Amino acid sequence: MWKKAWLMARTEIRMVFKSRQVKTIPIMVVIMSVIFGGLWTYWTLLMGLTNPADFNFMTSTIMSIVIIMLPIMLPVLIAADSIVGEKERHTLVPLLATPLTDGELLLGKYLTALIPGLLVAYGNLLLAVAVVNGIVLLFAPHLLWVWPDTLSLLQALILPLLFAFLAVGMMVIISGRANTVYEAYQTGGFIILPAMVFAYSGFLAGLGLNWMIFYLGIIILVIADFVLYRVAVKLFNRDNLIVRSG
Repeated sequence: MWKKAWLMARTEIRMVFKSRQVKTIPIMVVIMSVIFGGLWTYWTLLMGLTNPADFNFMTSTIMSIVIIMLPIMLPVLIAADSIVGEKERHTLVPLLATPLTDGELLLGKYLTALIPGLLVAYGNLLLAVAVVNGIVLLFAPHLLWVWPDTLSLLQALILPLLFAFLAVGMMVIISGRANTVYEAYQTGGFIILPAMVFAYSGFLAGLGLNWMIFYLGIIILVIADFVLYRVAVKLFNRDNLIVRSG
């Protein structure tokens, strides 16, 4: 199952990156990471926030938006294109006529959106760490590697995967019922982005960023991901999709 889904995803990933919109998002994420991360760090140091604990807390809170939330835009856009884009390009019926099972098709759609999104997220994490600590090295060497601490690093590694999986599940369901990619992306953005902000705000409750909130949030997200995937599996019916594409 995984082999066939991966072969399908590998082909579709090459296709989606021919889209100008898809190419633009990684560039925008990198620019935001460099500018926002650099300016925030410099401003923080300029304001005299040089206590390691305070610097780590403020940087973790602000930079998490850049390294966790911002990269989610890419898998959301790719997932929006996952089915309705096939309708617009008139390639959905040939795809659904392949010997792949519904489960393999759905898994392939998930991988198509998740893999580029996670590559951008983790690449962006490395860039953000380099930018922040590069500026710290120049202006406040005693704060070098204060950020990211262990908890911030784990959040940056785990949460993009869980949030992206949740977003892709929603978008696969939405895109199967939308008429255009733009409509699917608009609907998905309206539902998903506020949900992501609300969910992430839970990690910042009170003084935020503590292990108890982290563990609880991970459990909730894993359950939500599993439930949404099961719903997507049940709703992903090739017969209905063929009828809608007609």
